[in-house]
Amino acid sequence: MTTVPDLQKINVKFGIDAPADADWDALLNIFSRWRLEEGEEILDLADYSHVPEAPSIILVSKRWQLGVDFSRGTGEDRAGGWAGLLYASRKGLEGDLGARLRSVLVSALEKFQRLAGEKEFPRGVTILYGELDIAFNDRLLVPNNDEMDALVRPTVEEVLAALYGDEGCSVEREDDPGRRLAYCARAAGPGLEPAAALSRLG
Repeated sequence: MTTVPDLQKINVKFGIDAPADADWDALLNIFSRWRLEEGEEILDLADYSHVPEAPSIILVSKRWQLGVDFSRGTGEDRAGGWAGLLYASRKGLEGDLGARLRSVLVSALEKFQRLAGEKEFPRGVTILYGELDIAFNDRLLVPNNDEMDALVRPTVEEVLAALYGDEGCSVEREDDPGRRLAYCARAAGPGLEPAAALSRLG
């Protein structure tokens, strides 16, 4: 009998609407302050803004990574880079898969809310909470195949139902077996209010 592995590397990415001239270097100023705070075990601040369609400015902790990402998302209409805010867990998750997914989403929402509230946050950038990718960042433990999808999808859909509440969302699996097992969620309505979503996930 196949069971869901002990997953630690779970990525969450919410879309963003950003002007072409968005000042992403402003994130360097924010993250430079954050990296000095105690308790988060910050290791590094990386700037890959010169690399197209990839994670760009990333704050790296022992337990997570956070930043802006321009890599391709999940879904048949994702032909190229898709801009979004990325939260990637690395270690420290506990409980069953549902508890781990909820924990990652809560951490992502809390950090994105804080980030958007910083005075240096790039002008004109809006977080699109109605558009979300969840990716399992370990192809050896979690291959992108029908068997693993059958194990993981029910929990993903259950957690997404809690995230979006009565509004609901559509869920699409990444159909390229050469890519990570991932799911794209799109809210049926205008999106979500982060505080209300945090309450539902708690």
